[in-house]
Amino acid sequence: MILARLAHALAAKLRVLALAFAAVMLASCGSGSSFFGTLPASVRVFNALLDAGSIDLIVYVEPVVTDLPFEGVTTYQSVDAGQRQVTVQLAGGTSTIYQQTALILDGAKYTYIVSGTTAAPSVQILVDQIVQDQPPAAGMFKLRISNAAITSDAFDVYVSPPGELLDNMSPTFSGLTYGSSTAYTQIPGGMYQVRFTLPGSKQVIYDGGTLTFSQNVTYEIAGYSRGSGTLVNGALFVVDSTGTSSIVDSLLAQLKFVHGAPNTGTVNVFTDGLVSFSNVPYQSASIYDSVLTGAHTVTIEATRVPGAAIATVQPPFAAATDTSVVLFGHPGAQSAFAVSDLNLPPTVGRARIRFVNAGSDLVPVDILVNFANVFSGVGATTASTYLEELEDTYTITFVAAGSTNQLLAAPVSLTAGRTYSMYLVGTAGQYGAVLTRDD
Repeated sequence: MILARLAHALAAKLRVLALAFAAVMLASCGSGSSFFGTLPASVRVFNALLDAGSIDLIVYVEPVVTDLPFEGVTTYQSVDAGQRQVTVQLAGGTSTIYQQTALILDGAKYTYIVSGTTAAPSVQILVDQIVQDQPPAAGMFKLRISNAAITSDAFDVYVSPPGELLDNMSPTFSGLTYGSSTAYTQIPGGMYQVRFTLPGSKQVIYDGGTLTFSQNVTYEIAGYSRGSGTLVNGALFVVDSTGTSSIVDSLLAQLKFVHGAPNTGTVNVFTDGLVSFSNVPYQSASIYDSVLTGAHTVTIEATRVPGAAIATVQPPFAAATDTSVVLFGHPGAQSAFAVSDLNLPPTVGRARIRFVNAGSDLVPVDILVNFANVFSGVGATTASTYLEELEDTYTITFVAAGSTNQLLAAPVSLTAGRTYSMYLVGTAGQYGAVLTRDD
């Protein structure tokens, strides 16, 4: 009888201990504590989300990163290992753009690349290092490339001695698609030029210039979009104890020219004295041409009067961006202005279009799409924001701001997946339009 009572008491105590242990484990899971051991994991975050501003990243319920701006990169942040829900949201919790459960390994290092647009966000989770990883071989460094450029379906990668021509060279990595990464490759330490090209082409869309890669170090480079429809920019990540990183701006930008000056005739366009475009007629536009980043002087001359500038402008050509220079004004009083082109892919099934007031009479305008007002008071030499529309043909009407005085009405056919700019050009009684496809 005594033995039976002792056994019953012991069993009760074991049940209490089991419940207590379960409670501790549940609390541990709820707080995000490590499931695997004593080593926390490390997470670095890069915000390449093109149109969203700042973001927050939360692992389970713990904010790991808050208010990280576009092109911001954190150092490694300590997080608990285990099966963890990872959430990316616009800063301040205004909108969740990604939420998935991921296995975070004990002692591992990760880089989270948040890219795309708010309509089509993407999160790449790169495993930078696990505890068992071997360092690069003596005299070597490791390199991995990621494509986080939503405007680039794929690109080839060349890692070469500085200044070496690409003509007879094979890519170091080929056909790297959006949202994917290469494996780590070992390369002898030293100075290299890193360039991306269109797949199967030698057309360079990223040139990071000369970079020094130290021996026995592991690196990652992510190509990402800054607004150009073709060019990409670069971010360099070092897999070290802190998560060193930097933006490595491309040496390339793009320039387009739009001729909107009536009664001027054809013109030639020069960038720092070198010909960019020749014999451009009124009410037409060039294609994009590559230019080096930085401030440049764009000069326009009438073809019939070479050497006599009729307009100049000095836009700041930022890395991996597209800029359009527009000529407008009456003969003898022509001028030029620049607008930044944000050539993002539109929402699936839609086209993007904006409107630029390049009229020579300097009259602010309202803009109607199928007779419904969409933009009011667009001033001279300024652009509207972008509008998304379904693939279709639309009637675009420009009227003098705040009135019913119609300046121009024109049909425009939009193709899904494309980005356009429509320029109002000319003068009273002679208004016209220039429609460009910018992507």
